[in-house]
Amino acid sequence: MFLRDSVFVLDIGTRSVVALFASLHDGEMVVEHIISKEHQTRSMLDGQIHHVEEVVQIVRELVHAMQEATGRELKEIAVAAAGRSLETVRGYAEKIYPVSTVFSKEDIFSLELQAVQEAQMCLPKNQAELPLSQQYYCVGYSVVEEQLDNVRIGSLVGQKGEKASVEVIATFLPRMVVDSLQNVIESLGMQIVSITLEPIAVANLVLSPVMRQLNLVLVDIGAGTSDIAVCGGNLISAFGMVPMAGDEITEAISGQFLLDFTRAEEVKRKLSSAYELRTINVLGKEEVYSAEEIRQCIQPAVQTLASAIANTILELNNKAPQAILLVGGGSLTEGLDKSLAQAFNLPEDRVAVQQANSVPHIRNLPEEFNGPNNITALAIAYSALTNFTMGFISVNINGESIRMLNLAQNTVASALLAGGYDLKDIYARPGLALTYELNGKIYSLPGGEGKAGKILLNEREVEFNEEIRQGDHITFIPGEKGQDAVATFRDLLQGQIGTCYVNDQEVQLSPLIRMGDQLMSLDDSVPDGCKIEIESNQTIKDVLQKAGLIADDEFVTINGEKLNLLEISEIMKNGAKANYFDDVYPEDRITYEKSPEVYIKDLIPNEAMIHIEVTVNDQPVKLNSLQVWLNNTKINPREAITLKHGDIIEYEAEGVNYKPILVDVFNEIEFSTEPPEGKSKLVILLNGIEREYTYPLKQGDRIQIRWE
Repeated sequence: MFLRDSVFVLDIGTRSVVALFASLHDGEMVVEHIISKEHQTRSMLDGQIHHVEEVVQIVRELVHAMQEATGRELKEIAVAAAGRSLETVRGYAEKIYPVSTVFSKEDIFSLELQAVQEAQMCLPKNQAELPLSQQYYCVGYSVVEEQLDNVRIGSLVGQKGEKASVEVIATFLPRMVVDSLQNVIESLGMQIVSITLEPIAVANLVLSPVMRQLNLVLVDIGAGTSDIAVCGGNLISAFGMVPMAGDEITEAISGQFLLDFTRAEEVKRKLSSAYELRTINVLGKEEVYSAEEIRQCIQPAVQTLASAIANTILELNNKAPQAILLVGGGSLTEGLDKSLAQAFNLPEDRVAVQQANSVPHIRNLPEEFNGPNNITALAIAYSALTNFTMGFISVNINGESIRMLNLAQNTVASALLAGGYDLKDIYARPGLALTYELNGKIYSLPGGEGKAGKILLNEREVEFNEEIRQGDHITFIPGEKGQDAVATFRDLLQGQIGTCYVNDQEVQLSPLIRMGDQLMSLDDSVPDGCKIEIESNQTIKDVLQKAGLIADDEFVTINGEKLNLLEISEIMKNGAKANYFDDVYPEDRITYEKSPEVYIKDLIPNEAMIHIEVTVNDQPVKLNSLQVWLNNTKINPREAITLKHGDIIEYEAEGVNYKPILVDVFNEIEFSTEPPEGKSKLVILLNGIEREYTYPLKQGDRIQIRWE
């Protein structure tokens, strides 16, 4: 039976498994029984089980041995999740505040929590159907860097600025690790009554509350992994893990001296207590090595391990700690403590190996278990007996029950994170601004102000950092977003609007608004991010289009050159003849009449209107040496013709291809084509000689035309 003041613990490590039965008397933990058994093979590597059956067999043996030693049937057990299970990721958050805001602790705390939530989003998603908040527990975080207006700063609290940003490194425990521990223990016919995290348990035992005021780092160096816990400000703030430890040193000895792993491990353990070491290599040959020779061999591996641990500490703590405490069997590695001290430029006595027999509050520990490698098992037991365990608490958020780890300090924020709430939703978010470019300059209209949200804890309004307890009720009311900025072009261009009159019709005279190739009206909405060109001076063409009198330009082509038909329309401005492209101003009066017909000759340049003079029946006549075609049909250039958009006019003056001929005379004189009574023959004489209609003419020719 599991007594209130006693506990049974199993600590399954890479090199060995420790079973411990302990009790609590007068605030001190008494070791009743402790048993340790090493793995016979490398059934575990880097803290992971590789041969389940071999590990389970050792565990069964230890449970049976402990039941015999205690005379009790042990059905309940205290365990710890290994530090190797932790996921450590970075997160970043920034926020733009009103100009000259003085940042409070609450401002920066909420920004840190947003960064933690961003870190959570970077975790591997093992179960696609579940949100990440239901797959991981956040067990701690530390601030890596704070910036004020893009400049790194020691602390944002009390600073004044516009943009604040925070980068954190956060540590998460996969929920499946807890579930897996539960499954393993249940397969042994036992029940978990206490669960903690190995780095938390060891820190709780080794680092007293007084010590936690200092910036200390605890490193638990096992065989396969090195777990790290950082404390300061009375809290254990960050955790990390390095996937290397004592086995790297053993493997260096094994490779250098051709020893199997077991013999290399023996050599490593005896290194600090012997001058010479005798062993047998894999070839069966007995060898004798000096301790100094082996120390030289392992130095590169020791340096590599120390560098990896130091780099992770810097990442978690963002600076050198005041001191480092080493526990675990790997902490006995020769030279490791000195290498860590050198890495941080600390005095050598600031990096210390913690022995189990020097830990306060522990009694009756057998001498053979005095080393640092047994501290983890002792820590798990001490945490269980003093109720310094994670365990679980349940709180209610907006009517939903949320189960979360019971860490040293649980806050409203940690509950909201566990429930998958987005902490940014608490803020009063302003509506989106409307930004536009006007004639090459950028302008912005701010959105409306939002409404801040609230957090109620048991009906009382609180902040993110308020502590919570089992069964608390939290109401999370998100902030409301302000209205997005909207505007019409009329809103932007007040003061630039007037009135003119076209054919007595009132027409608004406002700046011409172009967005790309599109002409916009004053009542059109301004799109966000648009580029606008404003033309303040408008032409007669612009107002005619607004009045609906013309749709667009109308062109004809004359010998390849385009001509706008609207330019030859009848346009008057304030009683005077005006041009199609003349500017229009407020109160101007425009009259417009589109000409129904035009004379082709009026559209052709004067220099093309070449003529010769002849006499016809003793009367002078001018003959134009010009030919004109409209849409490939020859026409008389002196006729009035109605042109339409797209017509093609071609003309040719006298030259190589054309000269006036006799028949052209009939276009310039009045001559009846009906013969008089009694006459039937038309006689045409050119310079006294009868000629055909197509005979060419020249300057001064005399022509007689009569009926005979």
